[in-house]
Amino acid sequence: MNAVALLLIIPLIAGFVSLGLRHSKLLHGINLATMLLLNGALAAVMSRVLREGTIQGYHNLILIDALSAFILLIIAVIGLVSSLYTWSYFEHYRTQGDVTPVRMSRYFFLFHLFMFTMVLATVANSLGILWVAIEATTLATTFLINFFKRKTSLEAGWKYLILCSVGIALALFGTVLMYMSSVRAAGGIDATLNLSDLMRVAAQLDPHVVKLAFVFILVGYGTKVGLVPMHAWVPEAYSEAPAPVVAMLAGVLETVAVYAILRCKMVVDAAVSPGYAGNFLVAIGFLSFAVAALFMLVQRDYKRLFAYSSIEHMGIAMVGFGVGGFLGTFGGLFHLLNHALAKSLAFFAAGHLFIRFGTREIASVRGAFKAQPLTAAALLAASLALVGMPPLSMFVSEFSVAAALATQAYGSDTVHIGHFLTITVADEVRNLGLVFFFISIAVIVFGGVMSRVVKMVWGDPPPGIESGETWGLGHLSLVLNIGALLVLGFLMPEPLKRLMNLAVTTLAME
Repeated sequence: MNAVALLLIIPLIAGFVSLGLRHSKLLHGINLATMLLLNGALAAVMSRVLREGTIQGYHNLILIDALSAFILLIIAVIGLVSSLYTWSYFEHYRTQGDVTPVRMSRYFFLFHLFMFTMVLATVANSLGILWVAIEATTLATTFLINFFKRKTSLEAGWKYLILCSVGIALALFGTVLMYMSSVRAAGGIDATLNLSDLMRVAAQLDPHVVKLAFVFILVGYGTKVGLVPMHAWVPEAYSEAPAPVVAMLAGVLETVAVYAILRCKMVVDAAVSPGYAGNFLVAIGFLSFAVAALFMLVQRDYKRLFAYSSIEHMGIAMVGFGVGGFLGTFGGLFHLLNHALAKSLAFFAAGHLFIRFGTREIASVRGAFKAQPLTAAALLAASLALVGMPPLSMFVSEFSVAAALATQAYGSDTVHIGHFLTITVADEVRNLGLVFFFISIAVIVFGGVMSRVVKMVWGDPPPGIESGETWGLGHLSLVLNIGALLVLGFLMPEPLKRLMNLAVTTLAME
């Protein structure tokens, strides 16, 4: 069967099969086999993309280029390590009697449905199907956030559902506006939301309508990303959802929502100018970066700390995409991959810590290295990556974004303040100020994260805390993520390098 079709069919079949099973090990085995098959199908698709450049088919409903393949890579890899982690994580709750076979069956049904919707969003050659798929992720993940059925998790699930539903409604309005701008130019109703056709006729689109459409799309999908000020659901959902679910939310769902924004940005760049959408992304990126950094200084819950870290890093990626050019776009894309690896690692470690210490309070966790050596090493590695410390790979992507800020202009050098004052600012001066602001926020983030993590890692465990790791498949996911962050900090495998160069060229239109 065609590898592209397998990407969609594999998780869908696995989900419905899981719904009818009640045996825990069989459910985990099917889940892991599904993720391995999905990665195999992705490898075939990536190989074809590297040979042919773009895959289109199924009556022009499917579009997979280098950008799509790169996002699919993140989905498949984080899905695989999350599945490895899930086996150990839920076995603990099953043996404690907190999770029944029926609930495990529903979990895996929703997890595979979640995977299907994210893959569909990434391969769809239509803004309409893209919107439907991302809306479907909301329905699947709401129940996953409330998996443990606590009062607090129910509140978090409802908050997530309401805010993301409002956001996705705004994205729908932006999609309708994009349709309005293209209904005459595209040459047919069936082509008005088709991405490849929109790019072909971009110069003929109504620029005023396209500009307004992008604002609604950015705010709408930005809610799913967790950008400020649409971020209120993030700390609540991330602190209450099961650890493997949070890893997927932070590492994959946010990435797919960013992908939706980037696809729309490509149309806007071609129809208007790169500076218009770029300025919005830089502004909202810096706002998210700065606000999240300040909130991180006052967090007492380590899962909420990492939740605000997700907002911060999505802000950095937005800055990179907004600045644009090869360096900024490369930094933004590489940052999405690094963030997915580091953030999933952080929440894997957080899940193990909660099982052992029974609390999310930072002040109550001490001596993690003595209690859980590998978990503590994973927590420390993830934290060092998230604050941009070399030689971990997130340093490379953050440095790329900062370097792009320092060397590239991203928009007009004329600033209008109301209707009474116009100031012309030299690009060199403006960019130097932005770089200084970027570094200052990064220093705040370093202090906010490391001051808390160091206290959790060192010292003696509280009385009654057992020492020693309880080994399982979940620990393999920790090792794989740490290894990936280290390796990518020094070198990039040739296929990944080629794929990223193609993706950057596609986005930067160079």
